[in-house]
Amino acid sequence: MSTPTPTVLDPRTLGRPVHLLPQFTGQLSEALGELLRQHNRRYRAHYQVGEVALAPGQGDAGRWLVGSAAAGHLACLLERSLVLSLMAHRYGATPAETENAQQTATEARLQALLCRQLLGCVQQALGLPAEDLALQHSPHSGLTPGGWIVRATILEPGQNLSSTVLIGLDGACMDRLLHRLADGQPPRAPRARTPPPQALARRLDVKLQARLLQQTLSLGELLDLRPGDLVPVRLNPKATQVLVDGSCLFTASVAEHQGKLCLTSFADTD
Repeated sequence: MSTPTPTVLDPRTLGRPVHLLPQFTGQLSEALGELLRQHNRRYRAHYQVGEVALAPGQGDAGRWLVGSAAAGHLACLLERSLVLSLMAHRYGATPAETENAQQTATEARLQALLCRQLLGCVQQALGLPAEDLALQHSPHSGLTPGGWIVRATILEPGQNLSSTVLIGLDGACMDRLLHRLADGQPPRAPRARTPPPQALARRLDVKLQARLLQQTLSLGELLDLRPGDLVPVRLNPKATQVLVDGSCLFTASVAEHQGKLCLTSFADTD
């Protein structure tokens, strides 16, 4: 019997408004789309923005261009297929003719230009004026363990292109981004005043029981069981029953944190 792997909680996301990050990826997707539309008009291309996602990480090794801005450390990694595709539209060659050749000075300049434009879109989405960054080549992103990676897919159907762009944001950039997203939220209603400690002198202890699985067998099936028999079951970690004194009051999800199973995402039962 195999059971689903519990969700692992990332400590870097605890207590932070990470649920608002889709606002940033949506704004960044629009900025990238406008940048690509400029290339489309200029070179009669058909570039499109695919999925844009943001997750903790430091990125894989590769030919990164890194630099520092007012917001913090930024890094950009382009797949060569995207740069060759742009060269093909600008100079009339086909990507297949140049993908096995060594990188030329023209390709390096175009790569640096495109990285600056992409990082300018990130600065725009962060609410900062675009800076002319002094980018340096590096085999790694240079991000600390608190860094996050934007992974964007660029498509060009006419060339059957699907290329990935990686943009690294360090911890300072993420702090600025999360503060900016949180500041844009409507103010919360004031919390009810906490009763004085004297009113909590008597506390009600409630014992919670989690029912991970319940299997129904007929009496005949039960009597037919023998040592070594297997009973097929399926564990649903998103619908664990939480009982109080035998009564199911909540459902919850099962997650793993520091080697322990925890209950999260409580919901009232109907």
